[in-house]
Amino acid sequence: MPTYLPTLIILSAAMLAILVVLYRLYDSRVEQPKKLEDELREGLTDADGRRYKADVMALEPVRKAAAASSYEGNRVIIVRNFGKIPHKPYSMHELLGIEIFIDDKVVGRVMRSGQHKLLDDIAPVVNRVTMRLIFDDPSDPDFELVLWDPHDNLTARAEGPRAAMNNARKWFYHVEAVLRRTISAPQPVVGAPAAAAPVRLADFVPAPTTAPPSAPPPMSAAASHAAPPKAEGDVLNAPIIPYI
Repeated sequence: MPTYLPTLIILSAAMLAILVVLYRLYDSRVEQPKKLEDELREGLTDADGRRYKADVMALEPVRKAAAASSYEGNRVIIVRNFGKIPHKPYSMHELLGIEIFIDDKVVGRVMRSGQHKLLDDIAPVVNRVTMRLIFDDPSDPDFELVLWDPHDNLTARAEGPRAAMNNARKWFYHVEAVLRRTISAPQPVVGAPAAAAPVRLADFVPAPTTAPPSAPPPMSAAASHAAPPKAEGDVLNAPIIPYI
């Protein structure tokens, strides 16, 4: 048995291990985020093929989860378990609120109805950043997304806890603005009759009316007592001519 064979086997195993690590890094850093972004873009595309731009987006490649929101498109897209469960869309009226956690402690909360807690971003040390979206959905009432965890630093492709906090802050104020705009706007009822269009003054033309016949002008007292006109050839009413 050649003496260099064990060394060759060890080097081959080391190279294989390095290739596996590089592939996992590539898959977590490039492939998984790209697939999640494609899934979110598909959810932000309507039936006519129009794609809306996401106002905020968060990716969690390690847990294969993601979320995106577009106010213009009136939808929030949730990906819970990419590859196994399809994405789920929600309208802005179904979004009830958001909570931001730092190390399992609520530092910010805004709800459509209930008490609010302004985002408190004064924690000197941040180990874990999580956001929770709350929906009007009995089957899936909330969605929790880890934005930063030191045990899997590939989460959400964040540079660190501060970058995760910046993303959480964007989500918090985005949801706050959405709730402020939609809390007073009534949601259209499916199947309800459409409201009648308002009538403009320029479109309203009154129907023509027929003027009543005008009464003859009143006759004066002298005219009323005047003798009626005499017909020609009336001998009885002819004037008497004196005969000489």
